[in-house]
Amino acid sequence: TRVMCLFEATMFKQVVYHPDESQLLTTGSDRKVSYWNIFDGQAIRMIEASEEGEVNALAITREGEHFVTGGQDKIVRLWDYDEGISYYYGIGHSGHITKMAISPDQKTIISVGSEGAILVWAMPDSVFKAKADNEMPTLNN
Repeated sequence: TRVMCLFEATMFKQVVYHPDESQLLTTGSDRKVSYWNIFDGQAIRMIEASEEGEVNALAITREGEHFVTGGQDKIVRLWDYDEGISYYYGIGHSGHITKMAISPDQKTIISVGSEGAILVWAMPDSVFKAKADNEMPTLNN
């Protein structure tokens, strides 16, 4: 049985669960990435993810600290989840980006374009190393 339905003034293109399963991220025709509370279906935050065109593709890191987007502007963007800021971008596609994936080892980003290309991007070291467990303070005896 259906538990809830999300509504927004957009045609949703992609949805991913945050790894802690408390939120969803969506993209769509409104050029935004939206954060949703999974428990009540309310929008928590919306960020402008593209200056032109729909955002078609979305993937999130295993720890949920970063996510990647791509769309009609042909730009791969890497975002900080909590800050909602894109710190890195990649240009290489000549067609709209239609799919995104992050490798299981979190070292590679894959993007697929409507021109038929699959591009492989290196995850920036600062992002790869920024894991929640590594940033926690430790006690020294």
